[in-house]
Amino acid sequence: MRLRVGKPEEVGVSADRVNEVLEKAQGWVDEGIHPSLVILAARRGEIFLHEALGSLGTEDPSSQIKLNTIFPLASISKPITATAAMILVEEGLLGLNRPVRDYIPEFEGEGKEQVMVHHLLTHTAGIDDEATWAAIEKKEEAAVTVPTCEETQHPAVHRYLNYGFDFPLAKKPGVEMSYSSYGYYLLGEIIRRVSGLSLDRFAAERIFKPLEMKNSWFSVPENVRYRVVQRPSDAPFPELGSVESQEFPSPSAGVYSTAMDMAIFGQMFLNGGVYGEARILSPASVHAMTLNQIPGIGGHYLNEYFPEAEWGLGWGVYQNRKSWAYGEILQSQRSFCHGGAGGVFLWVDPAHDVVAVFFSVVLELLENERPKACIDLFINTVLSSIVEL
Repeated sequence: MRLRVGKPEEVGVSADRVNEVLEKAQGWVDEGIHPSLVILAARRGEIFLHEALGSLGTEDPSSQIKLNTIFPLASISKPITATAAMILVEEGLLGLNRPVRDYIPEFEGEGKEQVMVHHLLTHTAGIDDEATWAAIEKKEEAAVTVPTCEETQHPAVHRYLNYGFDFPLAKKPGVEMSYSSYGYYLLGEIIRRVSGLSLDRFAAERIFKPLEMKNSWFSVPENVRYRVVQRPSDAPFPELGSVESQEFPSPSAGVYSTAMDMAIFGQMFLNGGVYGEARILSPASVHAMTLNQIPGIGGHYLNEYFPEAEWGLGWGVYQNRKSWAYGEILQSQRSFCHGGAGGVFLWVDPAHDVVAVFFSVVLELLENERPKACIDLFINTVLSSIVEL
């Protein structure tokens, strides 16, 4: 099934309710909560809502945001990196239950022989991300020498990896979830070493091109950077609009894309790993990635502790119907999703056959470091527009 533009009534959705969703979204823009906003919702492969509201955020005050505006995905990059890893798993080149050190011998230290690849995917490797990145920053400032970088690796990614290889684990692997971007740097490095390709090239050839995601990159081409949404300098994460960020292929947060492209990515999962004629993953991999892989394990996230962390292989899964970052929402127990710093969110609900994208610019963080965003309101209104199951 491929996404196509259709009418709400054709897929059991109320047109009046969809208009209400759009009115709400316009209100969020008018109130200044989200100065830039692109929303998309599709059911049974039919796009019944796709709107761009607000400005592009450039120096030109008349610049209007468009449907093809490019947003930094930030942490939504992680399910893409996870998908790349699962492609290698399916090809018998990578083992989820094998030690990370089998692929990166430099990953040394006490207890690290117990860190398996699946621990990286589920954020349960025992890595203290804040402490690890603080140590990396100190070495970066001191210009610590690292081995020569290979042609298939970005020099800065190479340095960050090497600076963190010997940093000690904070906990025994598998006992607690602690959200880790550095863990995804390790995963990206494993993909590079196993495939022989840079992560950005692997994703382009094995994910973006087959899916016809023509507006998705780990490194944004110069000729399309004018389409990247900008954010005020005093807003959270102003660096996401910088050229440096657009050129940096971070395995955990480096992808830039459009709402339509990410809806395609979500629909591929909803289709069981296939989109049109392109099969990216097997149904078995899709099932494993969207299943809670860490039952009974708690976790820390956004300055909060959750007795049930609930995470798949790259995706957040919420079988207790609570989203960590966005409060109580109406999504089903089969739904999976991922958000990103700055105000972006991708959500898939197989029970309702829905894919939804909320790409925004947030202007404020709450006390617990959650973005002040209307993502939960958007999901609730989209789901309540469904009048026929």
